Amino acid sequence: MPRGIKLGEVFGIPVRVHYTWFIASALIIITLALTFRGINPLWQNIILGIIASLLFFASMCARALAQSSVAINRGMPVRSVTLYVFGGVPRITEQDTRPIPEILMAITGPFSSLVIAGIFYALSYALAGTATFMPAEFIQWLFFFNIMIALFNLIPAFPLDGGRALRAILQLTMRDYSRATRIATLTGRVIGFLLIAAGILAVILPGNWFAGVATVVFGWFLEDAATTGRRRALVRDALHGITAHDMMTQDYTPIKQQLTFGLVREYIINSGQNCFVVIEDGKLKGIVTLGDIQMPEERWETARISDIMTPAERLKTAQLDQPAVDLLEQMDDYDIDQIPVLQEDKVLGMVTRERLLRFLKARAVLKA
Repeated sequence: MPRGIKLGEVFGIPVRVHYTWFIASALIIITLALTFRGINPLWQNIILGIIASLLFFASMCARALAQSSVAINRGMPVRSVTLYVFGGVPRITEQDTRPIPEILMAITGPFSSLVIAGIFYALSYALAGTATFMPAEFIQWLFFFNIMIALFNLIPAFPLDGGRALRAILQLTMRDYSRATRIATLTGRVIGFLLIAAGILAVILPGNWFAGVATVVFGWFLEDAATTGRRRALVRDALHGITAHDMMTQDYTPIKQQLTFGLVREYIINSGQNCFVVIEDGKLKGIVTLGDIQMPEERWETARISDIMTPAERLKTAQLDQPAVDLLEQMDDYDIDQIPVLQEDKVLGMVTRERLLRFLKARAVLKA
């Protein structure tokens, strides 16, 4: 499961905020509070820091939106976006990834940051010499943050933009997406560890301690993101050639939508199953999970299964030949644990997260 909080969906694309954002926001608030100490009251500096972190977050959202737009317009559907402090990381499946569009998407990232930095610079110039709650020096920090992000993303370390370009070039030369990804993510981890070491050295030696701490933090974030990317690559390799047909199970229980919850409550609770499939005339109507049945006792006898189920039109479904790795990534993106396998609206089976993880564990043990 991705380490982050799901914000929602933008144009149908799930968006998550990685937990590193909370650390970055705290550092921004502390930095600005110390920078403007003695100029403004502490409470005002804290508010400025909160505003700065929100504006910086908005900058990264705009940056990710620009990259996702380029990817989609070039025929690479974006399945989800994870927002790290150094920018958004769009997830594009292996079969949809093409080197040239990915290079264009990598170029869009730093260019977007420079444009956003230019907007903040123009705003700071306009505010110079005016007595406002939001001084020009404060806006200049946002200009600096975005310039730093643009330069940082030029490093050839995945998942930075430079690392995406590196992977695309390796894919063009080696004709092997998986190997290119492993090399690019390994480069990201190595550079991340080097940044951490350089930052620690800068903190120990006399000099700019803030720059040292910032370098350590960025190195840590990069290494963590690269490790996540490498782990995804290993999962893709382990599930290579495995489809929904191979992973689906028919060990599920159909249930009628006309029944009230009170009639089937004990059966559901004692079954040991996580979900029940609502089927009418062989066609999928919805799914009832354990989360759906959490309701006050007074509703048990009146709530019908059709009232509490997730309707079929809102479910993520799969075809028999769909790659299993896509299903696992969809489960992560949408926080679900099962995906029905359909053929002409008829349920053929169910792919569950538990089954996929057992398969991956078995392969790891057997080193298959």
